[in-house]
Amino acid sequence: MILSNDLPEWVLVHKKKGQTIKQRDGFYYLYESKCIYDNEQKHKNYTQNIYLGRITKEDGLIPRKTTKSIEPEMYTSKICGHYELINSLCGDILERLNTEFKDYGNLIFTIASLRAIDKTPYSELEDAYNESYFSVFDKTLPMSKTSLSDFLYNLSKNKEKFKNYMKKDIEKDDTLIFDGTNLLCGSQNISYSGVGYKHGHNYSSQVNLLYAYSKTKKKMVYYKLLEGSVSDSKSLPDIINEMEIKNGIAILDNGFVSDDNMESLLISKTKYILALRRDSIYVTKEILDDSARINAKEKFTNEHESIFAYEVLKKDNRICVYFNQTIASIETSEYLDKIAKKWEGFTEENFINAQKKFGMFVIKTNIKDKSLKEIYEYYKSRFEIEYIFDTLKNTLDYDTVYMHSDNSLEAWMFINHITITITQRIYDLLRRKEINLSLHSVFKKLRQVIKQRSILDKDELYIYQVIPSKTRKILEKLELI
Repeated sequence: MILSNDLPEWVLVHKKKGQTIKQRDGFYYLYESKCIYDNEQKHKNYTQNIYLGRITKEDGLIPRKTTKSIEPEMYTSKICGHYELINSLCGDILERLNTEFKDYGNLIFTIASLRAIDKTPYSELEDAYNESYFSVFDKTLPMSKTSLSDFLYNLSKNKEKFKNYMKKDIEKDDTLIFDGTNLLCGSQNISYSGVGYKHGHNYSSQVNLLYAYSKTKKKMVYYKLLEGSVSDSKSLPDIINEMEIKNGIAILDNGFVSDDNMESLLISKTKYILALRRDSIYVTKEILDDSARINAKEKFTNEHESIFAYEVLKKDNRICVYFNQTIASIETSEYLDKIAKKWEGFTEENFINAQKKFGMFVIKTNIKDKSLKEIYEYYKSRFEIEYIFDTLKNTLDYDTVYMHSDNSLEAWMFINHITITITQRIYDLLRRKEINLSLHSVFKKLRQVIKQRSILDKDELYIYQVIPSKTRKILEKLELI
């Protein structure tokens, strides 16, 4: 092939960007070219894939002959697999949003769905919307950056509606697990942003979220947005008052131990299961000295681990002490290893007293009608909310905030709450249907489910394109076809 610099001027005038010219036997041919990357050779190759026509000096470009069929660009395509799944599974969420927020309901639901599908950030929502079937479902949604900015500002005026929406997910006698998480935030214009400790990042500018997870409904039901320097444990009374909890059960880790929190729980008549530190004054010398655990009130197994349980009564509370033999063995090995490595403070003398607390776990509760084993199992259900937080940060890229005002942040947090609800629904469905794929893998497969229509079709009828067999099997399991 002759280089472009060697081609006659009357040939070059017909060449446009993305095209190339080949010369054979004194004739010139124009092609549309596609640049591809060769992974093995580690460089770009140019592949001519569409013949456009022949170039002559007398007649110029002579286009190739075409058939009467409509060219591919005469069709418009939309990715609809995600839409079909979410629409079939979360119709009640959309209905609730439309009832509570009226004109904003469809937009909240669509943005939340796009976030669930592909971690879609704020800056890419418009493109994601245009390529998905959501844009066919509702063509009027304002998805430009300017429109979305106005939308978030207006939506933020509905903070009481955010609370009312979430309260409807709380049962009267619900068991609620409380925990907090923090999100990095670099904007100087957000009053919620404050310096706080973030694991792995030392002290960073962040915002905090205190969340309530319903053990009964297996879902996040309520959140409170906090300033980054404010501990989530200090905001427990506020969230309990907002949620109007009555006669429920609150499950809390030892970070929530404080007089204010205890008073708030008592005022609301909330039952609680609260973890204490090992050095709690409630752990008596008699319990610690019973190294053989022969005086334990209950002995049981949990996930194939042996547990010895004691109980001490203090006024209206039960102090439940548990010894996990498996954990005790691990902690013993770790302590001895530190002695061998001469870590400061780790000595043979200190080991004698330290080993009494190895494998120990302490709970304070005002629940009288549950066995020690039941109390233990209640607290261990805390892993459910920790799993959801992992989902937030890993699946949804939820650990960083990019909003630039309090109003947009408040609205964005509520939309993300709906995203969490949608994501959990899909996870639960995958488990029920025994589909052993990650959420990301399922969504990747669903991208292959496409509907197409001719732009000449006045009825705008979309028709499914051929669905790959592996994806079809997933759709069948999900009962979408």
